[in-house]
This record gives sequence, C-alpha cells and structure tokens, in this order.
Amino acid sequence: MRWTWLEATKRCGRACCAILAASIFAATAAFVLANVSAEGPPAPPEEPAPWVKPAIDGVLDLFKQRSIVALGDAHGLAQEEVFYSELVRDPRFADEVGNVVVEFGGEASQDIVDRYLAGENVPLTELRRVWTETAGWIPGATSLGYINFYASVRSANLKLAPEHRIKVWLGDPKIDWSTIHSFQEIQPYVLRRDDNFFRVISENILEKRQKTLLIIGIGHLFDFVGGPESLSDKINKTYPNALAIVSPFIGYIEPECNAKFVAQAKGWPVPAVVGPVLGTRLKTELRLPGCNYIPRELVEQLKKEAAAVPPSGVQLSGKPPSADDMIESLSGRLSGANGDALLYLGPPETLTQSPIDPGIYIDPDYFNEESRRLQCCTPEGKPLDWDQLLQRNSLVPRRYGLR
Repeated sequence: MRWTWLEATKRCGRACCAILAASIFAATAAFVLANVSAEGPPAPPEEPAPWVKPAIDGVLDLFKQRSIVALGDAHGLAQEEVFYSELVRDPRFADEVGNVVVEFGGEASQDIVDRYLAGENVPLTELRRVWTETAGWIPGATSLGYINFYASVRSANLKLAPEHRIKVWLGDPKIDWSTIHSFQEIQPYVLRRDDNFFRVISENILEKRQKTLLIIGIGHLFDFVGGPESLSDKINKTYPNALAIVSPFIGYIEPECNAKFVAQAKGWPVPAVVGPVLGTRLKTELRLPGCNYIPRELVEQLKKEAAAVPPSGVQLSGKPPSADDMIESLSGRLSGANGDALLYLGPPETLTQSPIDPGIYIDPDYFNEESRRLQCCTPEGKPLDWDQLLQRNSLVPRRYGLR
C-alpha cells in the first residue's frame, strides 16, 4: 500500500554503472521506507492528562480564577441534584462564594425564598410558588433534588450569622400565571429568560464584584444552531474571562463507548471535577468516533422538527437549522466537550432519575393548575396524566438518560 544486482557492473560501462548505482540507491530507499511503514507512522504526541479533583474542591478551585462557575443542569439527574446540596452545605462555600443563581425558581417569589432561607416558617402552599411560578417549567421544577436544595441552603444558613448566609437568587422571569391562557401569551416570558438570568447575575453579583454559582440547564450555556444568543455569550461579551462552565457526563448511548470512558476514569473520586477539557485527552474521550449521545428516536424527532413549520409564536433567528446541524449542536451540548471542565458522577449506568415532588399528584389544586398550564400553554396541549405521574415516582430508582 505504501512504498538483486551486483554482477552486472562488471560488464557495464560508466553510464550503466550510474544507472545501476541509482537503482541501488532507489532500492535502498524503498527498503528503508518499507521498514518504516511496517512499524506504522510516527505516533502523534500524547495528549496531556486533565487534572482530577473531588468535585467540591474542583468547583471551589475554579472560583479562584473565575467569578461565575456554572453547573450545567441535566434536568432530573438525581446524582447531580444531590451534589448541589452537598456543595452548599460545605462550610467553605458560604465563605468563599456566598451566592447561587438558579433556573428552578421564579423571580416573583424572591421575597418568599429569602424568608424561608433565613429560617422563617413559610407555609408549603406559599413556598411552593418558588419553584412553580416559573415561565420555563411546565409543570414546575418538580424534581425532588431542586426542592431539597432550598432546604439544604436553609440548613446551612441556620448555622451561620446573618451577614455570612448564602443568598439564592431566583433567575426565571416574573410571571403571573393567572393571566396566562395560551401558548402565544407565554412566549414573551420564555424568550426573555436568558436576558433575565443575565440581568440578575450582572446587577446583583458582578457589578458588586462578588462571585456566584450558577445552576442552569445545559441548553442555556451553549449556542443552539438557529437559536438566540446563549447566556454564556452574553456573559462573556460583557465580562470576559468571568465564566467557567462545568458540564455533567451523562454517558454515551452505546454501552461499549461508556466502558471505554469509564476505563479512563478508573481511580477518579465520585463525584469529581475534571479539566480542562480543551487541550487534554478528555476532549478526545468525550467525542469518541462511532459513539453517540442522542438516541435514534430523538434523531428522527429532530429530523421531523427541522422539516416542520415552527409553532405560532415561536421566533427563529436567521435561517432554520438543518437536521444535521441540530444533531451536531445537541451532541455538543450533551457530551460535555464544549465546557471548561467535566462533572463526573460515576459510570453512566449508575445514574438515576430524580423522584418528583409527590404533592403534584396528592394535592388536587396543585395538580389541576399544572394540568391547566400544560393544556393551554404548550404546543401539544395535553393535560397531566395522574396515573403516569404516580408510576413515574416509583420507589425503585430508574436509570437516567434520553434513552
């Protein structure tokens, strides 16, 4: 595929000898090349290994370089939600960071969460507004880990003097759901979500030269082809080098691909923060050839969406994306390869779905309002399925994933 004459010189003139000499040289060169080829091309320089730290240490160390550390939230991932509570309970967090901006809370309820986190007894029906009066969650942020997070901050704060307590900022736009009755009416709130997150971070933290943890869905941190400017772009334009993004590793679709990654992660603490992604072999391990993050069913759905007309009220910036563009963009988000560091929560087959707040199917008023929102204000217009919610909240942990 790549790249025996001695006696004849005795009968040959000068020209012939020159030809034979050239032939011998060519043969020698071919022999050398053949032997080099047999051993294969020179190996490329080995990529440097990333650093690996216990997750809390890794996040706090990132704050030594950046004012904002964003944890990309894989909605409903139990192990990641547990980590949020562990992080704010660490005594170093209140002292070294002190602020958290969350997606799973509506700004209209800031006074309610402030009172609760300060130790005031707030009735559950009032406290619930914190995670249900949101524009971007229909139904509300019902994963139990999100609700436990507020309780964990309260627990940490009760051990601290008021001036040293953790402040949680609710980032979702203010909304009054009693005035919302259609998909078109909810769209203005949804479209300004990233602008609202940016304003909360800028006005309350960065302009005061403070630091914050940001817990927000992965999709807000990376551009999606055909979509609006991402939150991270907004931050980086105004506050260069202020933001570090830590993405969770949720795993490949193929078990054999996960096995390759987990073999490289042998000996890592769980959970761990690993980085940097760029410039180390971690980037390669997150985009292994022939390995995928999107299940086939979702790929087919993306193809249909690319060919469909957007629902009334949805605005696209620029040319509608192709199916291939959408698949590549989503793969980049899910892989963690576009982040600054990786949150490793253990082998993908051990990751589980967070249980949901049982109040949504026990409290009729709660259930009926969330069902109304689904019917009036989503493209599908389907009500909540009470029995499906109950089954989803099985006591037996269910494996997490898009599968």
